[in-house]
Amino acid sequence: MDLFETTREEYLSDARAIAEILVKKKETITVNDIRDILPPPRDVDPRVMGAIFKCKSWEKVGYISSNRASICHGRPIAVFKKKQ
Repeated sequence: MDLFETTREEYLSDARAIAEILVKKKETITVNDIRDILPPPRDVDPRVMGAIFKCKSWEKVGYISSNRASICHGRPIAVFKKKQ
């Protein structure tokens, strides 16, 4: 269990760093933008992606259809921007 917690923490830290870089290039981002660059490792539950934007510096601004049609079947995913 300790390994899982450490691995998840490391992944979230790396994913959040990528989010900071991406949001400078484009105004809004989704978890799929991050997943395209840094997919979650096999030993990390992919639902951890939802925790990337769980902090006060991000704001949900809407939803778009997921571009991961084979897995998500186009379900809506949240779009985030950096709070001012």
